[in-house]
Amino acid sequence: MPTSPRLIETPTGPVIGSVFAKMEVLGVSSFLTQTGNQPNDQRQWTEFVNISVPIGTHCIVASQDFWFLAFGSLSSNLDPLDPNSNPSWNSEDHHWGVGRASVKILDVNAPDFTVNPPTQTAKIDVAMNLLDENGDDSWFGMLGYTLTFLGFAGRIVLETAVGAESSDRIIWMGAKRK
Repeated sequence: MPTSPRLIETPTGPVIGSVFAKMEVLGVSSFLTQTGNQPNDQRQWTEFVNISVPIGTHCIVASQDFWFLAFGSLSSNLDPLDPNSNPSWNSEDHHWGVGRASVKILDVNAPDFTVNPPTQTAKIDVAMNLLDENGDDSWFGMLGYTLTFLGFAGRIVLETAVGAESSDRIIWMGAKRK
């Protein structure tokens, strides 16, 4: 089967394939991840990133804006907020074997109502690699991506009893308790 469903991380646990629910866009974030200069291409470069998300986030859509993988090295990292940032490329000529740049949502945590103001977080995995025929050449990569946070802005917090502890709260719309 060439196309098959994948897991979608939600605060209530992974969902296979699709989430069909009326949700709102709660926010958007844009990031640039850079590998820095890598000595060789024997392994995949990975960074796990913990991010703050809007309260009520149920799922996150990752969209790659651009990617850049090259053999050689950069004189410095690119500053995405500086329009004059222009690092020089110390190129190496190699046959492209395989390259990869990906962003994956690993976990969307339930809101934490034990703190004031409440918080919510998610964990993402950013991975890149570049290989030639023997895997011994230096390389670097950049990956730009936008995260769109979808969820239920109007969640209602119900107390299970008068004066209940925060751990006894029930979050309407199906979020798991923290």
